[in-house]
Amino acid sequence: MVHNFDFESISIFDIYEELTSHLDTKPNQIFELLRNNFDIRKFIPSTFYNSYYASLGKNRDIPLEAMLSALLFMHLFKIPTTKLLRLLLLICQELRDFCGFTGVLPDEPLISRFKETFEDHIKLVFDAMVSLSLDICDEMNNELLNKPETKDHPMANLNELLISDTSAFEPMVKENNPKFLQSEITRQEKFAQRINNPDFDPIRAAYANMPKQSLANPEFKLDYANGHFCYSYTYSLLTNGWGIPLDVNFLNKDFYASLEKQSFDSPDEQKYFYDNASLRPILSSFINNHGNRFSSFLGDSEFDSYANFEFLRANGFKKVFIPINVRGSAISNNNASALSFSPDGIPLCPKDNTLFNFEGFCAGKNRSKRIKFTCPRTKRVKGKYNCDCSDKCTDSPSGRMTYVYPDRDFRLYPGVVRNSDEFFQTYKVRTVIERTISTIKSNPALSKPKTLKTATMRVDLLFALMARNIILILAYSLKKKDFLSNFRCFSNLLKAA
Repeated sequence: MVHNFDFESISIFDIYEELTSHLDTKPNQIFELLRNNFDIRKFIPSTFYNSYYASLGKNRDIPLEAMLSALLFMHLFKIPTTKLLRLLLLICQELRDFCGFTGVLPDEPLISRFKETFEDHIKLVFDAMVSLSLDICDEMNNELLNKPETKDHPMANLNELLISDTSAFEPMVKENNPKFLQSEITRQEKFAQRINNPDFDPIRAAYANMPKQSLANPEFKLDYANGHFCYSYTYSLLTNGWGIPLDVNFLNKDFYASLEKQSFDSPDEQKYFYDNASLRPILSSFINNHGNRFSSFLGDSEFDSYANFEFLRANGFKKVFIPINVRGSAISNNNASALSFSPDGIPLCPKDNTLFNFEGFCAGKNRSKRIKFTCPRTKRVKGKYNCDCSDKCTDSPSGRMTYVYPDRDFRLYPGVVRNSDEFFQTYKVRTVIERTISTIKSNPALSKPKTLKTATMRVDLLFALMARNIILILAYSLKKKDFLSNFRCFSNLLKAA
């Protein structure tokens, strides 16, 4: 299916902006909306209750639901610190009632211990929300397809597209201060003056001499993330084509320890290898938890490899939108003719290397699925092919034709022709995950984490992703799913509440 994106593109996070815009003027309506249409208890597994109450017995001063509700509220409204969250709880009776606090309020150390102790259980809460979100997305997509006026909507069927991308936290450590690098460059420049060697590059030497990890926490590695080199803590995010967060994996030392060891000549090669190799364990974990209801996968060129394409096909993906990466495996043309091929698997004219014309897919009885290409000078006139080339490489008046067999090379022919409109237009959908990551990072608690504890960072990100899923659940619960056509109607949802 070729998607037409001339329509206004929308995101579930546009609705989120409508919600936050009412924070100052209609807080009681927001509490009422959440209270009547969202119940955190539905997503808490019994193992979480057992673990939470096991250490101190059943008479905890703070209910589990209250702790989770407070942290969800914090990330739903981008409250930057737990200190400010506690202050709001102290001065706002409505917020205390909404969360379920009846007496003692949690202090900062207690919240920190809660995150570190119950991280695995909080991930289960997130997974339970994702399961519901997947069902909601499928139902909403069916409604789009069943209505004549929306069946060609640009968001139709995008819930069947799984997208992956990586990002990173940049903690406030001294190595991320620009002065740290500049001081090393200054030292190398002074050294260059002493040795008087014209081949010595002080900037290159400064980067080579930078520590590979932060002194404050060895989990913060020197890496290329967020568009520049920094000391970061990397994670991988999965969303569908609507930008709904579905899974997150943290690419820490335990994750990398599971990958095959390899030496690298440059940080760029290291990043390519780790991004490429990370896809299989990330998707395996997600599919094991939720199954695979997606027909297409989209990722950047860092995921390009024969192994990844074979893995995706084996797990039921019919179409894969990953651009060819020149650093990937060498392309092996499976066509037996003498034609050469472009990096995208398109036959080239032997005279001037012009791309052949894509004529579509062919199939016949007892025949393998094939893709037909014709000479670039061939045109179809009155139902017949005619080639006007003055120096034909065949005696046929139709010009040269050739076929490729996608089943023999899923990387070159991943269910879609690489230079087709469908590939280019669908690949543009990748911006939804970039907007999702950008929205998450707009939260002050996540954009520049002040904590040096990676467990706290991981849990904060989980709560931020859960907050995004809550918006989808709210809209569905209110039976106002026409926000897909006009996200501004969220103001009407608040009025209806």
